[in-house]
Amino acid sequence: MSTARIKSMQKASPVISGISRSLLALAIAAGGSSVAFAADNTDERIEEVNVTGHLNLSRQTSVGKLDVSVHETPFSVTVLDNDFFNDIGSKTVQDVLQYTPGVNGGTYGVDVRGDWSLVRGVDPAIFIDGLQSIFGSYTSARANLYAYDRIEVLKGPSSALYGQGSTGGIVNLVSKRPQREFGGEVVVQAGSYDHQVFATDVTGSMDSDGVWLYRVVGYKRSADTQVDYVNNDSTLLMPSISWRPSENTEITFQTTYQDDESGTSTAFLPWGGTRIDNANGDIPTDTFLSEPGWDKYNTEQTAYSIWADHRFSDSWGVNASIRYAKGEVDYNTMYGSFDYSRLNPNITEMQRVAFSSEASTDMLIFDLRMSGELTTGIVDHQVSFGLDSQDATTDNDYGYAYGGVINIFEPEYGYIPEDIVIANGPETDTEQLGFYFQDHMTIGNLIVTTGVRRDSTESQTEGSPVTVDDDATTMRLGVMYAFDMGISPYISYSESFEPVSGSDRHGDSFKPIEGEQVEVGVKYQPEGTNLLVTAAAYDIVQKNRLTTDPVDITFDTQTGEVSIDGVELEVTGKLGNLSLVAGYSTTNTEITESNVAIEAVPEELVTIWGDYDLSALLPGLSIGMGARHVGESYTGVEDPTGTFPSYNPSYTLYDASIGYTLDSWYFQLTGKNLSDEVHTTACLSRGDCFYGERRYVTAEARYIF
Repeated sequence: MSTARIKSMQKASPVISGISRSLLALAIAAGGSSVAFAADNTDERIEEVNVTGHLNLSRQTSVGKLDVSVHETPFSVTVLDNDFFNDIGSKTVQDVLQYTPGVNGGTYGVDVRGDWSLVRGVDPAIFIDGLQSIFGSYTSARANLYAYDRIEVLKGPSSALYGQGSTGGIVNLVSKRPQREFGGEVVVQAGSYDHQVFATDVTGSMDSDGVWLYRVVGYKRSADTQVDYVNNDSTLLMPSISWRPSENTEITFQTTYQDDESGTSTAFLPWGGTRIDNANGDIPTDTFLSEPGWDKYNTEQTAYSIWADHRFSDSWGVNASIRYAKGEVDYNTMYGSFDYSRLNPNITEMQRVAFSSEASTDMLIFDLRMSGELTTGIVDHQVSFGLDSQDATTDNDYGYAYGGVINIFEPEYGYIPEDIVIANGPETDTEQLGFYFQDHMTIGNLIVTTGVRRDSTESQTEGSPVTVDDDATTMRLGVMYAFDMGISPYISYSESFEPVSGSDRHGDSFKPIEGEQVEVGVKYQPEGTNLLVTAAAYDIVQKNRLTTDPVDITFDTQTGEVSIDGVELEVTGKLGNLSLVAGYSTTNTEITESNVAIEAVPEELVTIWGDYDLSALLPGLSIGMGARHVGESYTGVEDPTGTFPSYNPSYTLYDASIGYTLDSWYFQLTGKNLSDEVHTTACLSRGDCFYGERRYVTAEARYIF
């Protein structure tokens, strides 16, 4: 049997990506890129666990579907834990992704409807506990960060593991589950924009033998946003029960209920007054162009999940995951029409479009697999094979109407259209069935990971005689050599495919998006230290990418072929009393078989977060500091007059926290964008720009028991 080294990061400041040139120099010199953090309830920041001949089923729900550590994986994986969420004062999944190399978190500024990010220049597929969670657009609730123990980002095509998925990668959210030891917390927060939170998380055994375990997670938030008349309220209740009749069997049932009330924080503001000068001045960041009291984005979602893990022996086991989820979205909004008036730099008024929809989702998803260890000659194997299925129905009834004219600088409200007719939109049912196999082989210091998968998908739109069928076989292959001095170079190849519903303005159905990636890298851990340095360079070819149709922006079109390449560096570890993670990434995109530009992809990302323990000065005191640099991004505009620039400018934001522990109490003050810099995260050729988050300060008291 091979020995798998599992590393978990404890209560640390995880995730730093370097704006500091010295840290970048360290990353480049040592050879660095991916990083891993896994939550644990001990005081040690990094723990090494040796697994020898005893299959760890709890790791099968992780992003790799195998009991293999990130250090031994010839692919780029970043894992951020709950302690890091707290250290940087994260409010959303998007906040966490902003500190992940290769990931542009918050592409479209402050938008309470969802978490928008780009992984290696592409929208990632979102999974919860290894099962896809989002189908369609604006049909489900935004993930509540407090429900999760960690976030895993698997970068690059990953269809050999998960079937239909993004070329850029997968973001997998791992839910909190019952633990045997009694413990919990009560959290109270207050902050900017009337931010108020009360949350609790309690777990333990229901009997003396630890056969029945429970966990109850509750969260209540009442908050406004930096945009006038837009709130951001959320209620979450997530109870779960685990049954452990023996050390080899565990079955967990979890219910998640979430009810959110928010609105239109993204106003799709024009270039004039945001990105370029307007004779009337700058458009305020709190500008609201919809109608108070009528505008809303309210979601309600309930999910039921079951996880069953059984170990037949020390080396073989089976895992089953199943989730049924149902959600509803009630949506009213107004936004400025995308017409030629947006091309006026000194624009004052906009004609609004009113939009109203009632959307719903209904999905049943499961994954069943066998995992085990075996030896053939000199080769040690960890294998996993199984099948998964998705059956998702989305229904979106909507209507449009004229929304009146509004002055952007001095808005006057009161026009609510009464002629919006919400038409019964057709239901779309998507079914998928996949069979997969992967083998992680160890031959001395040589590691070879292979995977192959066959998927069949079928999409049927109500009332349409056409059923769209897509089949695909995808593969992955990675080779790594682990030198004794801690250096592990690797090379890998992976594929993806992603069926796309809908059609272009000509009525032609979209083809699946396909991707191929070649990646080379090195992972390095100096002997006797907990410092992890990794580096990766990748080249992705993506076919049939969706972009806005330049002729009619209400439709999408598919580009022929896109090339994406980049470099990612990442360093994490502890230097004395300083815990840090540092990273740097570049992303270059090029259209190779089309003339449609790729917009909003930053050419460079640099982030850093460090947490310093000041207990020697004052017991229980710690401080954290971070910076996020987002480079220029292409706007898709080539204006010979120079009025509308081709690039959205780079920006750098600074964050900080100070924490103090006193017995069972933990007090923390965090601030994001401390300099309160007004910035646009992206500007698009269709004529709109997006403001990023202004300064946000949060005070917290946490009682831990």
